[in-house]
Amino acid sequence: MNEPVLRGVFLGAGHFAGIQLDAWKAVPGVKIAGLYHRTAEKARNLAERHGIDLVTDDVRLLLDQTKPDFVDICTAVDTHTSFARMAADRGIPILCQKPVAPTWEGTVNLIRYCKDRHVRLMVNENWRWQSWYREIKKLLGEGVLGEPFHTYCLMRPGDGWGDDPYPLQPYFRQMPQFLLMETGVHYFDTLRYLFGEIETVNCQTRRINPVIQGEDLAVVSMRFARGMTAVFDANRVSSTTETRTPVNGMMEIEGSKATLQLSPHGEIFIIPRNGTKYRHAYFMTEGYRGGGAVLAQRHFVQCLLDGSRFETEGEDYLQSVRCVYACYESARKQSVERVEER
Repeated sequence: MNEPVLRGVFLGAGHFAGIQLDAWKAVPGVKIAGLYHRTAEKARNLAERHGIDLVTDDVRLLLDQTKPDFVDICTAVDTHTSFARMAADRGIPILCQKPVAPTWEGTVNLIRYCKDRHVRLMVNENWRWQSWYREIKKLLGEGVLGEPFHTYCLMRPGDGWGDDPYPLQPYFRQMPQFLLMETGVHYFDTLRYLFGEIETVNCQTRRINPVIQGEDLAVVSMRFARGMTAVFDANRVSSTTETRTPVNGMMEIEGSKATLQLSPHGEIFIIPRNGTKYRHAYFMTEGYRGGGAVLAQRHFVQCLLDGSRFETEGEDYLQSVRCVYACYESARKQSVERVEER
């Protein structure tokens, strides 16, 4: 058996930590050598399940003792800057969960901080890596739909109603900017991956459940540089037959040759023009939401090994974050906003 070629450390022990640690087991040539969490006991329980020997509540100690090849930051957003800077100061490549920082200025400053120190930073935006979106990108490239001209994304997780919404991630309730910042950015980034840059947005937001601080409903109309349009129709409070399906809703892409429909469970259907609707068979990577975490982490490692550019390199990912802030500005001003450098 080949020995791991890269040793990483993992920061965090919350809901998504277990998903990412499971994914690391499916990445060849990687060993997670240490685990941090502010509550050491919680980290120990997670470490035992994943065969991690070193557990600590001191990030500096973890980095200095293990001297890892990379650090995976999966902690609360308000800790990302300090932890990423610790890694950057030691020249350690970084995989960082989104949001990168709580503010636009903080996001820009952290990305610049890593760049100035020649430290590689990939934003862990694993949505675009879900198997169905990789397959849709392939179908678009093959011309199956012809020229796409409109896309409709329906997001309905169904987990945001009642006095105790978001039981898996209760900190969502305290986020002053919620649906667009936490989940909408996934869709903007994925739409950019599929169709290119978003030029303008027109956004409406509401808070339906009064027990949370931020918005839990948003409807965004987008226009792309290539001329096509898209609608992101999202809320987390509607009644649904299933909660948090793999796709969190569904998608429909209309093209000159055919329409593509993505089901809540990742099935892809094609409706050819003047033809019969059929299900398109494809390989789905095992793991959380179509293997999105597994494929993103494999990409991170491969880029570290061969020096190629991350798909969600820090500077490139700024454009997805710009979409989020343009939406908030649009909702505030009731206007169409350009997505451009701030």
